[in-house]
Amino acid sequence: MTLARTALTLAALLALGACDSMTGAPSPAPATEPEATPSGQDAAEAAQGGLALEGEGLRAFTAQGSARALPFGMSQDMVLNAVSTLLGTETPQVTTNSECGAGPTQFAEYPNGLQLAFQDDKFAGWFLDEASLTTADGVGVGSSRTDLQSARVVEMIPDSTLGTEFSSGDLGGMLSSEGPDAMVETLYAGLTCFFR
Repeated sequence: MTLARTALTLAALLALGACDSMTGAPSPAPATEPEATPSGQDAAEAAQGGLALEGEGLRAFTAQGSARALPFGMSQDMVLNAVSTLLGTETPQVTTNSECGAGPTQFAEYPNGLQLAFQDDKFAGWFLDEASLTTADGVGVGSSRTDLQSARVVEMIPDSTLGTEFSSGDLGGMLSSEGPDAMVETLYAGLTCFFR
């Protein structure tokens, strides 16, 4: 990745943050899930810069510890540049699935199991199926059901055709079983292309 591209991406993130504070748009309603203080390890990772999963999109952390939302509705190019920079990887190829229930959807898949979904050149959703990223409160693929329920308010989705599915606010996922020792197998938010 070129230095110019990295600088442009970071400048775009900072500009986005400045826009967020000047728009005068109403603040989103408070989350229904409990706020948790990140553990020492989570805080250390955030201080080094990185990416966290959210029900409304993703959150970018700078090495200085500041955070910027990468919300659903943000431009595809801006999200791809920011995520690629934060993950330290090349921007993946974008493919199209014309058979999604919501209509033609573009996908970009990263080596760490993060798949981003876009429609009309806007960030629309994400899906994760590998233990790599977590929410700010430490929930990720590989978390135990006990840890998930300790960190968040969880509602099981009865009769899901996809498996043992749960939701937690705008965040969803699948567990390995219905048992108390189940593990989180996948997480997702926003637009998905699940065939139910």
